[in-house]
Amino acid sequence: MSGIPVLLAGTVGAGRQHHQADMWAPHLAAAGLAPVAVWTPPTVGDEALARATALASGLGVGLEVSDRPTAAASGAVVCLRGADRLAFARYAADAGIPLLLDKPTLDDTADLEAFAAAAGTVVPGHHLAAHPGFTRALSAVRGAEIGLLRAVHADLVVAAGDGLSPVGELRNHGVDLVDLLRQVTGPARVRLQAHGSREADAFTFLGQTERDMVVSMHVSRTAESAGGSGVLRCTVRLVGTHGSLLADLARPSIDVHTPRGRDVLPFGEDSVTALLARFAATIAGRHRPAAASDLVTLSRALDGIAESASSGNPTTLTW
Repeated sequence: MSGIPVLLAGTVGAGRQHHQADMWAPHLAAAGLAPVAVWTPPTVGDEALARATALASGLGVGLEVSDRPTAAASGAVVCLRGADRLAFARYAADAGIPLLLDKPTLDDTADLEAFAAAAGTVVPGHHLAAHPGFTRALSAVRGAEIGLLRAVHADLVVAAGDGLSPVGELRNHGVDLVDLLRQVTGPARVRLQAHGSREADAFTFLGQTERDMVVSMHVSRTAESAGGSGVLRCTVRLVGTHGSLLADLARPSIDVHTPRGRDVLPFGEDSVTALLARFAATIAGRHRPAAASDLVTLSRALDGIAESASSGNPTTLTW
């Protein structure tokens, strides 16, 4: 199997999700990557070990159950949590290999602080960040295609299913939207008021940056499922001084309006392949991701949103 050799480390998911088998492994080849082994620490339970065994068998690669991997790899796709994730970060930093980190903010802020202090090069596994709708929205802002940004809104509704996150959708999927808001506004202080709760698994906020850009977001998970999980709604709306953009990630379209006319654009490659291609470029030295400490900034923003919703009081975030 040709491609940049990568290690698949761990099989932990949100709820009963198995991202190594269901999301990352099927798209490796399209991104120019090739699995060389599946590794798992000896501390995992029977279910995680069975997952790792089945994944290695299905891919036709070796399975390692050890304190530290021995397979030679140029990078690693990591589906681990807590202490196991931290230990692997230290190993990867010593070995000089970049990580693609699945579901970073399912660990809390304190754990992420320890991880960031130990980690080397990390590509966050926020695949929506590589989605053509998100990247097109960023280019419209950075290229001043719609003028100076005045307002941005992101909206995500997820169907209930096996991927139900034990920490709720704000930290599970909402982080992708907060990351997008951060990227389009740039580093900013944001005064916001949030509403929602972990019990309802729904959060909404409205805020404004010190440069008078309005930011808003909604994220929720439905209470019922028809037998599966998935995105029911995911839109990004940008309003600038010279135009607007609407990206609908659930219906593949991007609609850009300016005084010069209107463009309705199709999407390109899927977001998982696009993110893995970005990871391949990182391994090859053609892409430099943000520092691992950026994940701590994101996590603190999520903490602030949750605290505002819980207290009923506005708060100021720096993202």
